[in-house]
Amino acid sequence: MRRREQGFSLVELMVVMLIVAVLLAIAIPTFMGWRSNAQDSETRQTLVNAAKVESGINADNAGFTDDTAVLALIEPSVDFTGATDESIHVVVADAVSGGDNGQVLVYSRSDSGTWFGLRLVSAGASAGRHTCEGSAEADVDQMADCSGVSW
Repeated sequence: MRRREQGFSLVELMVVMLIVAVLLAIAIPTFMGWRSNAQDSETRQTLVNAAKVESGINADNAGFTDDTAVLALIEPSVDFTGATDESIHVVVADAVSGGDNGQVLVYSRSDSGTWFGLRLVSAGASAGRHTCEGSAEADVDQMADCSGVSW
């Protein structure tokens, strides 16, 4: 009579488990990197949207605003409260009365833990958009912190 085999041997099961473990060891860090990049991209895009709102206000009123109620009214999908790290913090500095050389800084923390900032300067030698990023709020919460293009 032929012996009837039932199930898998212990060695076969161990080999399959080893293969699955190796695949997981490769896949999990890659997935976490994708997730972190997606969270950072979302935060940067939210800051760009907030900067567009500020640019519109600057064009209409010859100056930026830190009135979060006005900002939220114009763009309700962005949390301008600054109440949490993930909400948009708004800092306005008008170097010259009337907004001739006004500046605004918007910054926030990504869910990945990275802080991002975007500073708009309306006129002068440093006019334009400047970005910054860092691992702590102190890396992005001052106008001088955002003086280049890092993202």
